Amino acid sequence: MASLDIFLNSRDPKEIKVIQETLEPVGISSPLLSMDLFLSNFQKALESGRKKSDLNYILDLDPVYNAQFDHSLILQKEYDALVLTDVDQTIKWVNKGFSKMTGYTAGYALGKTPKFLQGKKTEQDTNRRIRQRLENTEIFSEVVVNYRKNKEEYLCEITIIPLLNNNKHLTHFLAIEKEVA
Repeated sequence: MASLDIFLNSRDPKEIKVIQETLEPVGISSPLLSMDLFLSNFQKALESGRKKSDLNYILDLDPVYNAQFDHSLILQKEYDALVLTDVDQTIKWVNKGFSKMTGYTAGYALGKTPKFLQGKKTEQDTNRRIRQRLENTEIFSEVVVNYRKNKEEYLCEITIIPLLNNNKHLTHFLAIEKEVA
């Protein structure tokens, strides 16, 4: 088992996923503990690295936009995607998790508003509440029905943080998004 752990440790996450999908159980009744431990720690390390990368990007924006907000929100909150928009809600940046969750590339999303993710089951009452809260520049959370590129619907919990500059003027919105069941 140790040699499998060493082998997998040298592979990227996509290769590991392909390997996992091709393995078939061989009737062993006890779990492969070393593999379980490795994958558990590997996933935690990947998640930590992803969050640090996302946070570094946001921190790099601080001097550009003078955004003032509690950065620990990104580290503390579980999320699949981050979306940065300007005050007109035009998407300026998405993290890698956005593409994984929605199926849309960052290049496709940039320059659009998040409305392109909505569809027939997206509730207008929810949209009105979101618009009102955006106007009030308050941090809030809402669950919306969104649609992936393949037209599959999913529930998305969105926490939106208004980004204000040193003069307390709104410059951007940061959406922290998590798919929920």
